[in-house]
Amino acid sequence: MIRLYLIRHGETEWNKARRFQGWTDIELSDEGVEQARLLGQRFTKINIDEIYASPLKRAVATALPIAKTKGIEIIKNENFKEINFGEWEGMTASEISAKYGKDFDDFIVAPEKGEFPGDISFDRVIDRIKLGLEEVLYEKKDKNIVIVSHGGIIRLMIQYLMEFDGEWYNKTWIDNTSISLIEIRKRGKLMRVLNDRSHLNNGIL
Repeated sequence: MIRLYLIRHGETEWNKARRFQGWTDIELSDEGVEQARLLGQRFTKINIDEIYASPLKRAVATALPIAKTKGIEIIKNENFKEINFGEWEGMTASEISAKYGKDFDDFIVAPEKGEFPGDISFDRVIDRIKLGLEEVLYEKKDKNIVIVSHGGIIRLMIQYLMEFDGEWYNKTWIDNTSISLIEIRKRGKLMRVLNDRSHLNNGIL
């Protein structure tokens, strides 16, 4: 059995301001650094064999405390970078709506159907997620694997792995440093945990 621990990066200043980040390489905020520290403590007694991360700074910095705790190197994978939102990045939803109007508003209502700058479509994003997962899972068994990525990517990753329909994306949320756990077994995949952030001081199960 393979256990996949899917983790979103810690908070950034753009998260606080509700700005689209995408591929823009934003550092963790002070709160995000603390969240990552607490995340590392959470994994003290959890066996981990491998750690993968998006190469963006906020993901690598979030993975680092776990890597230090377990004595494992972080493997960076370009396929786990956040959704690329092109010229939308750096703006809030209200700012994008004011500038792009119906194109953005339609995307917010049904993102699985719309197009957007950068990666263009969720289908394209899922295609690279598949490539990343193939690299991670190739000839693996009986491994505990951490992937530190981004909120949008983790939602799409879960959608792909669990074979959920495209509406899944708008029906859930992934918080900063939250943990989602999927087990890959011979008889299929099982979601054991979704968006657990109980390691944070104000965390919830």
